[in-house]
Amino acid sequence: MIRLSKDCRVVLVLCCLSALAGCVDQEKKKALADLQTTETALASANRDLAATRTTLDTTQKERDSLQKELQNLRAKNETQGRQVNKLTADIRAQSEQLASVKETAAKENDDLKARIAALEKDNAQKDAEIKSVKNSVEERIAELKERLDAALKVPAKPAPKETGTP
Repeated sequence: MIRLSKDCRVVLVLCCLSALAGCVDQEKKKALADLQTTETALASANRDLAATRTTLDTTQKERDSLQKELQNLRAKNETQGRQVNKLTADIRAQSEQLASVKETAAKENDDLKARIAALEKDNAQKDAEIKSVKNSVEERIAELKERLDAALKVPAKPAPKETGTP
């Protein structure tokens, strides 16, 4: 918009110059001074425009860089989101497996407890049988020992009979 108004000034000055061709010297000087002022303003406006364009270019480059960074961050976010979803699914699957293992272990534990109880009962019965057999064997040994002792005892010899011959 600044450019358009300045362009209009330049055109206006050029038109004034052609009209000034027939003007007096004083008016020519004034028109030349106005032209000089307009050219200075135009040069200043061009410098401002160049600075603005430089700023605009820098800003656009920064914007493009930030957009690329944003795209990269979005891609990372999506990747991490997929990883989180996968890890969540893995954790759920492992939780189910652990629950299944826990249930199986609990059943096995109960089965082992029942087997241990049965073995302890069987062991107690066998201990009772062993004691009974041991007592029976000890009694039999004692009985046999008595019989052996009785059989080994030498009966007392009768005293030799004395015959009358010396």
